[in-house]
Amino acid sequence: MRVGSGSGVRHWVVGPPEHGVTRYARELADAAGDVGPDVVHVHYTDRLFGPTAEESAAAFTAQVTALDRPLAVTLHDVPPDDGSVLQQRRARAYAAVVGSAAAVVVNSDHEAARLARFSPVRPHVVPLPVQPLPPGPVPPPDGQVVVLGFLYPGKGHEEALRALPPGVGLTALGRPSEGHADLVDQLAALGPLTVTGYVPEDELPARLRAASVPLAPHRHVSASGSIGSWLAAGRRPLVPDVPYTREVEARSPGTLWRYDDLAPALAQALAEPSSTWLDPGTRVGPSWVDTVAAYRAVWAGVSTC
Repeated sequence: MRVGSGSGVRHWVVGPPEHGVTRYARELADAAGDVGPDVVHVHYTDRLFGPTAEESAAAFTAQVTALDRPLAVTLHDVPPDDGSVLQQRRARAYAAVVGSAAAVVVNSDHEAARLARFSPVRPHVVPLPVQPLPPGPVPPPDGQVVVLGFLYPGKGHEEALRALPPGVGLTALGRPSEGHADLVDQLAALGPLTVTGYVPEDELPARLRAASVPLAPHRHVSASGSIGSWLAAGRRPLVPDVPYTREVEARSPGTLWRYDDLAPALAQALAEPSSTWLDPGTRVGPSWVDTVAAYRAVWAGVSTC
C-alpha cells in the first residue's frame, strides 16, 4: 500500500502494480495533479484487501478509520445478484465499504444498477478512460484468439476454448488470479491454450496488435479495462451482447463486435481480419481529460459536505 498526494487529494493505492485496478488507481493519481480538497481517494475490489469478502471489508474499514479524512471510493467488480452465497457475502462486504465513504464512484451504469440492489447510496458514474496508444508497427498476425487479463472462473476462457475453429489456439495474455492456478490445467484439457503470464506494459501494445482475433468473452462483466486496452490498441474486440457491452457501444459506436453465438463469430473474424480493427477516425473514450474532470467534481462535492 502507498498513499500519494496530489496537493489535497491523497490517493490510497493498494495492490500489486500489475493488477488492473491498482494500475488504474496509479494512473488516475498521476493524471489528476492539483485538485484541491482534502480528501482520500481509494479504489476497492475485494480481493485486493483480503482473501475473503469478510476479511476484505474488515481490513478496509479499519484502515479508513485510521485515515481520519473524508473518503471517496471507486468500486470495481461490483457483485452481481445471482443468488449465490458467494455473491451475497461479497455484497455485504461492498455495502460496508460504501457505508464508510463520503462519495462512491462506479465505472458504468450497469455497476450502478448492481449496487442499487444492496445499497441505497446513489453513486457517481465515471466510465473507464480509453487512451489511444501512439502509432506503432503492426506485427504479423499470430493465428490465435487472444483474451487479455487475469484468468479466473467465469471470465469466458472455457467458452472460448469450446468455440475455437479447428487449428486455432487460445492465448491468455495474463496469469491466473490468486487461488486459481489449477484453472490452467482444467482449461488446457479443453483445447490448445497458451498462458503467457504477466506481460510487461512496454510489450503489451505489440501483443494486442498481433492478435488474430481480440476477444473479451466475460458474460457477467460490469466494467472492463481489458476492453479499453483493446480499443486503445486500435482493435475492435469480439464481446458478448450483454448490458455493459451495449453501454460501451452506445457511448462509442462502431467500436465493438457484439455476438450471441461465439463459434460463428470467431470463424467470421478469422476469415475477415480487417473487421477486428477500428476504422480510421473511430472515436473512443472517454478521454483522461474527461475522466479527471469527472473525478474533480466528485472530490469537490466531498469537500463541501
